[in-house]
Amino acid sequence: MSLLRIAALAAFLSFTPSLKAQIQVFGGPDPDRRGSSVFLFSDAMTVGAAISYSGPVWKDDYNQMLDKLRDKNLRLGKNWWTSLDTSIAMEIGGKRLEAGAYFLGLHCDKDGNFHLMVFGASEAMKQGLMPFAADDWKGGVMIPLALHKDSLKEPAKTMVLAIEVDKQNPSNGTFSMHWGPHGLDAAVKFVLPEAKKEAKKEAKKG
Repeated sequence: MSLLRIAALAAFLSFTPSLKAQIQVFGGPDPDRRGSSVFLFSDAMTVGAAISYSGPVWKDDYNQMLDKLRDKNLRLGKNWWTSLDTSIAMEIGGKRLEAGAYFLGLHCDKDGNFHLMVFGASEAMKQGLMPFAADDWKGGVMIPLALHKDSLKEPAKTMVLAIEVDKQNPSNGTFSMHWGPHGLDAAVKFVLPEAKKEAKKEAKKG
């Protein structure tokens, strides 16, 4: 074996362990994982939607950071992705999402308005998107959220996300986030089978 090959092999062997040493492993059971779900039943359907997330703890120092969030993508929750799974098409803040699995993030625009960022879960995985690498997020649906600053009488020490339905009018609901003294929300409209039929009838008439 030539001296050049010996030197190359020695360099490879000395470099390989250092690569392994750089890999750090985190994870395991997530005691902070929680969720919110809604189910709709009738003779014509059985459908549902659910949000799963790990809630971070609020710190009063965060109030001073609100103005620094402008024009940035932001994590929604902690640890693994906050996810939305739905077996029915729905509109959140006027933006339609088909039945499927989604990952959620936040975006604060230049004017300080907040948006829910929605990524198709399968496509996000193919792109290698990770919840803690917000600067790398690309694409996704941007859904406007209404900010209710200092609106909570009892601050939410841990982030709370919920998807709820109006029992009196089951096609309507709300997506909401409470964290610290603040709230974010958007109207939800479920595309029920009956509504689909009526929409088709109206389209034929037109």
